[in-house]
Amino acid sequence: MIGKKFLNTKETAEKLGISTGYLRKLQKLGLPYHQLSEDSYKYFNLSEVENWLYVAGYKQQTTWKKK
Repeated sequence: MIGKKFLNTKETAEKLGISTGYLRKLQKLGLPYHQLSEDSYKYFNLSEVENWLYVAGYKQQTTWKKK
């Protein structure tokens, strides 16, 4: 993990209770992430991700699902 603020793909998926494949699908739909360059790893701010999920109409039951 980079500091305490950012998580990598695997850590973010684990925190959300979803697979990394589903996280990548959400990225294609606009889930916010950060990169140092085009070829570098993607990093996520959990509060940004959870806010985006809420605004996009997802809610957490046992995992994040579209309403």
